[in-house]
Amino acid sequence: MMELKVLENPDLEVVASALKKAIMSKQLIVVLGECRVDYEGRAASRLEPGERLVIIKQDGAILVHRPTGYSPVNWQPPSPTIEVVYKPGIGLILHTLRDRPREYLTVVFTKILLLVVSRLRDVGEFTMYIDEKEMRDVLAKNPSLIEEGLRVLAVEKMVGGGYVDIYAVDGVGRHVLIELKRVTATREAVLQLYKYVESYRIEYGVVPRGILMAPAFSPTALETALKLGLECKHVDPKKLWELLKKGQRRKAALTDFQGRPPSNGSHQAGNI
Repeated sequence: MMELKVLENPDLEVVASALKKAIMSKQLIVVLGECRVDYEGRAASRLEPGERLVIIKQDGAILVHRPTGYSPVNWQPPSPTIEVVYKPGIGLILHTLRDRPREYLTVVFTKILLLVVSRLRDVGEFTMYIDEKEMRDVLAKNPSLIEEGLRVLAVEKMVGGGYVDIYAVDGVGRHVLIELKRVTATREAVLQLYKYVESYRIEYGVVPRGILMAPAFSPTALETALKLGLECKHVDPKKLWELLKKGQRRKAALTDFQGRPPSNGSHQAGNI
């Protein structure tokens, strides 16, 4: 049975004690409160005070959500070091540290509206709507979903010892290499695309555009893409899945129609 601990409008010092115990026992933590956030690593950012949702998962991953939007404004993968300190006059400080890469995330709460601590059990299998091959095929047949005026030249084109998902030319005649990810794209995905772009440049003497398409992008992926001159475009796997199913139904209906025997009227007309 799932145990649940809930504190409403708790004192910050009380929360500090509860958080230390929950983190040590690897429980799921949900906090609603007013906080500011600082990040330092391969980049640096500051989020000024505001009311937000902070989640610490059982593996130590941390997400900071604003009141709108589905993506966290700050997040940290599972962190081996999570410290909680209460400082009167400053607030409750949540500090996380990762070694590889070295990243710091600091959340300072000045007010907490709600604290929820629990332990969840989840062994359910996850099934994705669509895989990368299906995503590639749908986008190749509907290139306007990538960009207006885009014309697909090939799928799975070999470039530099690997295969780029889609090879195309844009509306002004520039060659385009497009790589797809069905989950959040990471820095490694950006570097993979950059390798294709550089290999193409060396082989053909032309600098192509590089486009990485994914449902979401990690902050380091966006930062790296910007530095390397690559483009990041969002894609909705569910929308592609709906287009895929629509095409399959149309194909099935056509096959069914072609397989039907002619009607009596058509049969009689054919005998005239």
